Amino acid sequence: MAGSRERRLPLAGSERAAPDGATLVGDVDPNERISVVVYVKRRTPDKFQPGSAGDLARLAKPVTRHQLATQRHRSHARAAARIAGLAAERGLSVLGTDLVARTVMLEGTARQMAETFGATLRIYRDGQREFRARVGGLTVPAEIAPWTRAILGFDQRPLRTRMPLVQARADTGGDSGLWPTDIAARYGIPLDHDVSSICVGIVALGGGYLQSDLAMALTGMNRQPPAVVNVPQTGNDSGLGSNDVADQELALDLQVLAGLLPKGKIVVYFAENSAAGLTDAIHQAVFDEQHAPQVISVSWGSAEKFWTAPGRDAMQAVLADAARLRVSVLFASGDQLATSGLTDGKLHVWFPASSPYATSCGGTQPVPAAGNGSAAAEAVWNAGAIGTGGGISDAFPVPDYQSHLTLPKSQNDGAIRRGVPDVACAAAASPGYRIIVNGQSMAMSGTSAATPLWAALVAIAIAARGEQIGFLNAALYANPGAFRAIEQGNNRVGGKGYDAGPGWSACTGLGVPRGADVLAALAAVPVV
Repeated sequence: MAGSRERRLPLAGSERAAPDGATLVGDVDPNERISVVVYVKRRTPDKFQPGSAGDLARLAKPVTRHQLATQRHRSHARAAARIAGLAAERGLSVLGTDLVARTVMLEGTARQMAETFGATLRIYRDGQREFRARVGGLTVPAEIAPWTRAILGFDQRPLRTRMPLVQARADTGGDSGLWPTDIAARYGIPLDHDVSSICVGIVALGGGYLQSDLAMALTGMNRQPPAVVNVPQTGNDSGLGSNDVADQELALDLQVLAGLLPKGKIVVYFAENSAAGLTDAIHQAVFDEQHAPQVISVSWGSAEKFWTAPGRDAMQAVLADAARLRVSVLFASGDQLATSGLTDGKLHVWFPASSPYATSCGGTQPVPAAGNGSAAAEAVWNAGAIGTGGGISDAFPVPDYQSHLTLPKSQNDGAIRRGVPDVACAAAASPGYRIIVNGQSMAMSGTSAATPLWAALVAIAIAARGEQIGFLNAALYANPGAFRAIEQGNNRVGGKGYDAGPGWSACTGLGVPRGADVLAALAAVPVV
C-alpha cells in the first residue's frame, strides 16, 4: 500500500461535479471490485494542434492496422509496463493490456482505487437507474503520471441519445411518417447502387431490437435485408431492452441504415452507457478486423461540460485512429437546441460531435410549399421543447477545414472556435421517419435519425468509388455546392442560440445534401 508521503500529481482537467438532476444515494462500498482503464500516452506533447492543417495531414498518411500495432508496441510498451508494475505494488489486478488501444485495464477494491488514484466515488439515482459517479479530481502516482492520458471507468453516469418520451411528444407529427427510403429520395440519394461490399457500424449504449421489427420495416420499404451482426453476440437477446428510448434509438439507427443499404452488412456494437463505454466501443469498431466497418454511426453523446478534459482526450485519440485507418465516424449533434437542455445560462454543444475529427449531423424540418403541400424548402428543426443542437465549442479551436468560414462568436465568451454541426438533413417528427418498434409503426424524429441517413449516404459513396474515404470534413467543406444551405429558423432557447443564414450556420452546418453532388464530391477525394 502506498505511503502517506508518496508524491502524487493532479490529473489536469479531471475534476467532475456531482451529476445534474440526480439524487445522492450514498458512498460506494469500499470492498466493491472496480475496474478502470488507464489510457497511456507519450511523454512528449503532440506537435500539432487538433484539427490544424499539420495535424490533419499527419492523420491522412496511409497506415494499416498491422503497421499501427507495430508502432504502438514500440512506443507504448514501457509506459504500460510501468503501470503494470504500479499495479503489482498496490495489489491491483491487471485484467488486460492493449498496446494498440494504448490502454491498461486494472481492477481492485474501491478502497484500493481511491488510495491509488484519489477517486471519490458515490452512488446516485436519476429516476431511471442507479449508477456510480466520481466527484472531484484524480491524482496519479508520480512514477506513471507523465504517461497517463486518462483514467476511465470510475464514472458510470449515462450519456444521452434522444429526449425522454414524455418530452419528445412535444414534437409529434400528424401521421406515421415516411419510410427512410422516401426521405432519402427527397435528397436525391440513389437507392439502386450495389452496396453489398459495405459494412457500417452502429454503436448502441443500451436497448435491444426485434428481428421481426426489422423484417417488417424492410418489407414496408420493399428492400432486401442486410446481414446484421451483434458484437458481442450476446449484446441483443432478440428482444427489446429495458429502456424504451434506447430501444427506439436502436430501431431507428438500424432500420434507416438497413433500408438504404440492402445486402450490405451492419454490425451493432453494444457497450455500457458511459463515456468509457462509448470510447471503448468506437475503438472496438475501428479496429475490428473481422468485420472492418468503413463507416460508424453514433447517435449518443452529451454536452461538452460533462466530459473531463482527459476523457475528451481519450476519445480524441480513438477518433484520430479512425482517421488514420480511413474509417468515417458520424455523430448526432443532439436534440435539445443550443443549450443541450441545460439551464446554467450558457450554450452547449455535444461531444463527441464537437471533436475536430468528427462529422456532426444537425437536423431540419420541412417548410410546406403553397398549393401542393410538398417540402419545397427546409428550416432549422426547432419544435420549441426540442430541436437541433449546434453552436460553438467551448473545448476545441477552429479546425483547418472551417478556417475559411465566417464563424459566429461563442455566446458564452465571445471566442471563435470549432463550429457544430457539419451537415444536416430531416430530423423533425413531421413527417418523421417511419420505423417499427415491437410490431408497431411510429414516426421518429431527431438528429439521431439524420446521422444514420448521412452514414448511409457516405457508405453509398464508398461503394461507388470502391475505396474507403476516412475523415470526411475536408472534402465536404471544399464542396459547398453539394449542399442546399438552410436559411430559415434558429436553435434558440429563451432568445439565446444561433440563426440560420446563407452558407454554413451553427444550426445545420453546410446544409442538407444534394445527393448526386455529395456522391461526386466524395468520389473525387484522392486515393492516398
